[in-house]
Amino acid sequence: MLRQRLIAAAALVAVAGCGAGAKRHPAADPPATPSCPQAGTSDVDGGHMRVPVGARPGATPLIVVVVPGGGGDRTDRLGVGAAATQQGFAVLYPTSGDGFWALSEEQGTADVDAVGDLLDRTLAGGCFDAKRISITGVSNGAGFAARMACARPDRFAVVVPVAAGYRALDPCPGTARASFLDIHGTADTVVPYYGKRPDRAGSVPRYTAGWARRDGCAASPVQSTPRRLVTRVRYRGCDAGLRVERLRLSGTDHGWPGAGPPLPNHNPSGLSATRELLRFVATAHR
Repeated sequence: MLRQRLIAAAALVAVAGCGAGAKRHPAADPPATPSCPQAGTSDVDGGHMRVPVGARPGATPLIVVVVPGGGGDRTDRLGVGAAATQQGFAVLYPTSGDGFWALSEEQGTADVDAVGDLLDRTLAGGCFDAKRISITGVSNGAGFAARMACARPDRFAVVVPVAAGYRALDPCPGTARASFLDIHGTADTVVPYYGKRPDRAGSVPRYTAGWARRDGCAASPVQSTPRRLVTRVRYRGCDAGLRVERLRLSGTDHGWPGAGPPLPNHNPSGLSATRELLRFVATAHR
């Protein structure tokens, strides 16, 4: 039932457009002279991307955005593409022929392999700073972003799931360490903030605490209220500059805050997930 609800939500969150299939491709050999793609929007094998004006070889940070439905975000509904490139980030959107990103070993590894290969090919050109790669997503895409961060623990500096479903994920290995920011609304009925009864599997506080433990943070977080209806829960004392936070949005339902309606239909705090994403990744390094 949860899968059907996520697929239904994905139909609204996803943007129209055909994605490439999830087949594996060999990684390209590094070029003799690193270079950057032309600025603007372009299709790549397995996805599409946006590159900022003035991208510098070896120094351009990259954000991977996973959108449910498999078509990427060609119209920039989430607003990440325009905002990120204005700040000097490139944005990569994986695409897939399947409308649902696989979240566990039981569901298969083809998506993990395909996105991993896409990222390898993207980095092979020498444009992007391999220590400044972040991954985010929304809904089923957010759960998959978390899965990628666990499956490729040496790849990502930051993971930012938005309205993520964590219930189906396999346990994350102890080697998976990255800065982590969860953004989630308390009125989300597709993937409830505190998980589903009876065991509360998928609980956002519980999943975030797992990242805090792996990142060596203090066990007890501190809370603040940066704006009305928003609670920031932050873990202190994390290892090597790592950061772990979650933003609890009172009254916000399922989707990318700032992009709806729909999804979310209600976001009374007015918080923008795009602005919070860019705040969090701005100085992050692996």
